[in-house]
Amino acid sequence: MKKFLVAMLTLLLVSVTACSSGTGTTSGDSSKNLGSLTVGFVPSKEADVILEAAEPMKEWLKTKLEEKGYTVDEVNLTVGTDFTVVGEGMISGSIDIGFLNTNTYTQYQPNGVELVVEALRNGVADDQGNIFPDNQDYKQYNCAFTQDATEKVSGYPGLIYVNIDTEKGADLYAKVEAGTLTWDDINSATWHTSSVTSASGYIYPSLWIDNQFGSGVGNKITTIADLSNVVSDQSYANMMTALITGQADVIVGYSDIRKDEASTTDFEAAYKEEIAAGKYKTVWDIIKIIGVSPYIMNDTVSMSSNENAFNGNYSEQLKADLQDIFVNMTEEELAMVKPYSHAGYQVGSDSDYDAARKASEIFK
Repeated sequence: MKKFLVAMLTLLLVSVTACSSGTGTTSGDSSKNLGSLTVGFVPSKEADVILEAAEPMKEWLKTKLEEKGYTVDEVNLTVGTDFTVVGEGMISGSIDIGFLNTNTYTQYQPNGVELVVEALRNGVADDQGNIFPDNQDYKQYNCAFTQDATEKVSGYPGLIYVNIDTEKGADLYAKVEAGTLTWDDINSATWHTSSVTSASGYIYPSLWIDNQFGSGVGNKITTIADLSNVVSDQSYANMMTALITGQADVIVGYSDIRKDEASTTDFEAAYKEEIAAGKYKTVWDIIKIIGVSPYIMNDTVSMSSNENAFNGNYSEQLKADLQDIFVNMTEEELAMVKPYSHAGYQVGSDSDYDAARKASEIFK
């Protein structure tokens, strides 16, 4: 009897050992081990401003992913020296998650960049809080102060700005008002622009130029690249400073740079005497709009699907979990992306960016 019991116990132990080896459940799921993550930011604001605001994201994102069952060693933050650096990093897998502007997203999406969420921003409204309609009427931006509306929108137009306190700016504005602005007029001006991959800082203002002056340099598409005097790769803050101080005749950018605190600070510093004399009151007195670009989709939060990203563990489930994390950010958490003016996120579709692709095709 004892021999029989020993034999049965031995058989049971062998059976348990066999069941606990091989393909059975282990103490850790390697597909959930994301290793060290890198979050990349495009430099549409100054790098130190972006990194200072985003610093809490290191622990926040790590914690949020761990709550969903992932293992994360650490989260690192980086700001690209230009827009393409972040895109290249994502398709190589050295950057796992990217805060990308529209054009950088559409440029790199075919090579392994996946849309996670679309950024929302407060719409641009007049001083009564009325959202500006989605059209290209420049006059609406010059009839009243603009401000952030409470309604959140997924896109915006690019604006073409001049300083009417300068001789050239006043001339351009007067001709726009009279309907007599020509290619020669804008070609004789000094333009400050952002990177060639920036939507509101280059591409969409170029569409405005082509729509208005496509025959200005022959029977072909006409863009910023055809202008004679262009200072490129500027930040929006630096462009506004240049416009206020007379170093630039025309600048381009999102709507509406004039409501940014830096614009008011620059205006008050450069126009102390005029303000004291009562000639001007606000930056809106001198900075006017002469053109409005086609509608631009907001930024994206995207992810790399390269085999090197996420420790080799990219998955549709991971994308869904990241979507849930970003869509449910609180107001306090959104302070981490304040430099980008993101007011929230929504799950969108890659097809939302088809119009952007058409614009990008022109500038390939």
